[in-house]
Amino acid sequence: MSATPQTRIVILGGGFAGLRLLYRLHSALYQHADIILVDPRPTTLQKPGMPDVAMAGKSVELFRHRLQPIADRADASFIQASAQYIDPGKQTVALSNGLVIPYDYLFLTMGIVKDYDAIDGFRNFGYSMCDDVEAPRLQQALRKFRGGPVVLGTAKTEWGHTVPIPHLDVACEGPMGEVTFMMDHSLRRLGLRDKSPITLFTPGKQFLEDVGNTVQHILQERMGLKNIHMLQNKIITGVSGEAMTFADGTTAPSALSILIPPYAGPPVIKYSGLGDDKGFVPTDHVMRHLSFPNIFAAGDVNALTIPKLGHLAIIQADIAAATVIKDLTSTGDVPLYKPEVFCIMYEGGSEATLILSDTMYGGHTDIALHGVSAHLMKWSFDSYYFYSHGHLPPDLVQAGLESVLGHVNIKDPKL
Repeated sequence: MSATPQTRIVILGGGFAGLRLLYRLHSALYQHADIILVDPRPTTLQKPGMPDVAMAGKSVELFRHRLQPIADRADASFIQASAQYIDPGKQTVALSNGLVIPYDYLFLTMGIVKDYDAIDGFRNFGYSMCDDVEAPRLQQALRKFRGGPVVLGTAKTEWGHTVPIPHLDVACEGPMGEVTFMMDHSLRRLGLRDKSPITLFTPGKQFLEDVGNTVQHILQERMGLKNIHMLQNKIITGVSGEAMTFADGTTAPSALSILIPPYAGPPVIKYSGLGDDKGFVPTDHVMRHLSFPNIFAAGDVNALTIPKLGHLAIIQADIAAATVIKDLTSTGDVPLYKPEVFCIMYEGGSEATLILSDTMYGGHTDIALHGVSAHLMKWSFDSYYFYSHGHLPPDLVQAGLESVLGHVNIKDPKL
């Protein structure tokens, strides 16, 4: 297929993956294609900033960025609406505002559904930091908190079986680790830590199963120093004002219960017949749908994305963009998909722990660095994303890591 001025590209979702695609495609195809960005919200949300909203009291507005100006800068159209139905045969998307828009290429980057209602009692007694509704709600609860047991953890998520992926019981535990450390810092600052024991639970065999032994050892050491109690193999079933309840019949006393809920595929993917048995989009390693070659998926909605990390969303978006650019212009190279776990857990104050690991995918890199430099790196990423209107490239991650590690090759298996 060759590019023409009539080639229409539709991007459903303005998160990390969607904006990365928007910038990449505009840069390479601005003379050849019309690009339409669709999102039900007027703003994109910088989700890694939600722990700062919940725990550090920052304004949620710092992490919202209007999509219309972002689309304008990329010479794209922006439609504020949600996708109701995708017809891959007719190559159309029906939107909630009544429009039906045709596409030549479709990118599915709308993320997933966080199923809070799957946890009995959550709406009345549970809290989270996952979005710009729940994070301010947790912030308000913390302002009123006067001490007592604090229990934090991640619910079990079930994955589909269409594409081979590593086994994980959770969608992503990095943010929960960050909030746990920040909770310890906040309670110490407020003089409440002595009467507020902190318990962190996981449905897995160990917390953060997606990293290797080196990172595990350092994390366990950090948890021990902070006197954080760990519970493994705990699948939450409910929460009340006094305790959390687990599937094995045990309970954990709790005056403040903080959770990451199960993840589910978006309804439009299920209704349109584009998902696997759990509603996630199955793709090959160039992010192309297994049944429809002009549909791509990147980010949390992609079944390959394990764990659900913004870093993986960016990597996948680059691959999907490069694939379509090569389709349309016969130029450029398509990167190989080399997933890795990368996150920075802010711990409060000037402390943070940087994690980089690809052992779950068969690699040899397994690094955890604790200190002020990791905190500065997180701050620089957040600032860069804000001031560049949604740019968060892996090459910036690479540059930052090389700086922190002393300009060494982070892919060296001897590290």
